[in-house]
Amino acid sequence: MSGIGPSHSRRRPARPWDRGRIMRAPCALLLLVAVIGAVPAGAAADQASQPASPSAAHIAAGRFHTCAVLAGAVRCWGYGGDGALGYGNTDSIGDDETPGSVGPVDLGPGRTAKAISTGNFHTCALLDDGTVRCWGFGGDGRLGYASTSSIGASQTPGSVGPVDLGPGRTATAITAGGAHTCAVLDDGTVRCWGSGFDGRLGYGSTENVGDVQTPGSAGPVRLGPGRATAISAGGAHTCALIDNGSVRCWGFGASGQLGYGNGNDVGDTPSTTPDTAGPVDLGAGHTAKAISAGGDHTCAVLDDDSVSCWGFGASGRLGYGNADNVGSTPTTTPASVGPVDLGPGRTAKAISSASGDHTCAVLDDDSVRCWGSGAFGQLGYADTNDVGERQTPGSVGPVDLGAGRSAAAITTGDLHTCAMLDDASTRCWGYGANGRLGSCNQRGIGDDETPGSVAPVDLGTSNAGCAGSTGTPGSTGAAATGGGRPEAPAGGPGTASASRGGQPVTSRSARAARAQALRELKFGSCRAAAASRPKPARARARTACIKRHGRTPGRITRLSARAISGSRIVLTFAAPGSDGSHAPAARAYLVKQSRRPIRRSLRRAQTLCKGSCRFAATTVGAKIDLTVTGLRPHSTYYYRIAARDNVSNKLGPRSPTVKIRTR
Repeated sequence: MSGIGPSHSRRRPARPWDRGRIMRAPCALLLLVAVIGAVPAGAAADQASQPASPSAAHIAAGRFHTCAVLAGAVRCWGYGGDGALGYGNTDSIGDDETPGSVGPVDLGPGRTAKAISTGNFHTCALLDDGTVRCWGFGGDGRLGYASTSSIGASQTPGSVGPVDLGPGRTATAITAGGAHTCAVLDDGTVRCWGSGFDGRLGYGSTENVGDVQTPGSAGPVRLGPGRATAISAGGAHTCALIDNGSVRCWGFGASGQLGYGNGNDVGDTPSTTPDTAGPVDLGAGHTAKAISAGGDHTCAVLDDDSVSCWGFGASGRLGYGNADNVGSTPTTTPASVGPVDLGPGRTAKAISSASGDHTCAVLDDDSVRCWGSGAFGQLGYADTNDVGERQTPGSVGPVDLGAGRSAAAITTGDLHTCAMLDDASTRCWGYGANGRLGSCNQRGIGDDETPGSVAPVDLGTSNAGCAGSTGTPGSTGAAATGGGRPEAPAGGPGTASASRGGQPVTSRSARAARAQALRELKFGSCRAAAASRPKPARARARTACIKRHGRTPGRITRLSARAISGSRIVLTFAAPGSDGSHAPAARAYLVKQSRRPIRRSLRRAQTLCKGSCRFAATTVGAKIDLTVTGLRPHSTYYYRIAARDNVSNKLGPRSPTVKIRTR
């Protein structure tokens, strides 16, 4: 067990970056809906779950951590800062021990959980008696205890009692977003608390709830006719499913994630409460069975079991074979784009919109399809390719979950994905820092192997140990072809594979990640506004977005090269910051190769990795190794590298040239 990040036991005010528009909300998970009993133990939860599953568990992937419910007991693993795991400390779990070895989270005497939901830095559980417990970072009142103090770092969730939902009220569904939380109550009303920025709470204001008053004192969100049956909180928006099958969304809407055919916010003023916006247009005669709000996009399973997605379309996260936004203009409502192609004859049972850049679904045959960004193996296809921007999800086939295995539930975090399987086992894949995959190390899974090829997560109650190496994070690696005889991973020549290593997320880097998430959201909003400009002004508007929200990465340092063989060399360098020397580290790099010295202009040099070699480093100064293959024996090569800003892709200063001769 590694003690990464300091303990924060005293009360702390809300952090400014959490008050802003946090794009990547880890709890962008599915709500399978409609009737109580649609998920095990009779609770509607904000995660994908199959009603007929033999597994009595739920699972929720957050930004840096993961939690599961197994027979009523909660286990959490990954980054433990601010008490997000609920074990009364800030230790990370899953990096050098199994999640099952630490025992269940204390929920209070005799209490068990029916559902679990994870936010960016907090966690909430729906208990067997209909009460709610929340723990982790308490900024903006997202825990609901009329305080901004964190819970779970020095005390357990069971010691603080339930969240006040109002006199006599209990909950039937719970969802944790980027910096806010919402619940469906037993009378079909909705309560939301935490950051009120952009109207994400739905109360007709941008005031926080839960920091100085309890959620019960705020009253219900005005949804219009009908009762809510499900709720899903995204990065800065919220969507609810009504008992007539209609969908209402509110909060930040710049990229079309609310689905109303414009970029307006809903819920931030008294005249724009959710009831005034009406239902989202899902197509003539169509209603929804499930809803999932992501960081900046939303997906739904419709009444005919098809999938509809809307919002920000970059990396193919909507699944329509392009990167276009949906829902931000009158001509691009969700009804206008039709269903996502899941494969011939295939339909969906459950959907999970990623907090970051990807989406996953459980299909009618219990297989899993994932699409969007695959940079860290989070799609599970044994490569780092994106899916959904140039091809549809139906064209790539199912994720390999293991021989004879099928999925009962799916959940997507920021850079990782987890599934509960038909035999009640759990598999996680994607970025592995801080043990969020629960595999006794910090290595990634899914970038060059399938999830089915690795052992399931150990959620047992015995004092289990870790087999083999713990995979202590150090250097990160990638492979790229340099020409000649390509030896690159799937995706063709010039492709970088995601790192098998990773750097731990410390409290400082977590704060930097929050600040970057705010910048990402502002940049995405700016780009969405630029896309709506007349064509002659569009390019200038996009350039202005980069100038305003982009940052210049630091210079590459400690660049060296060594020859491994006649066709392979390894470039080694230290990761600079995405913003100068500031964390987090840059994740993408322009790598240039030439047989002649590379001078001022880089244009004549060959570009590796299609212009963006990607790595999983999170710490500035982390050692990065890039293996270049397919080179000529006894030949001299020259290399220069420049980092790219994680948000705007802006290039930093070029490194000095390094020279190497193959053997």
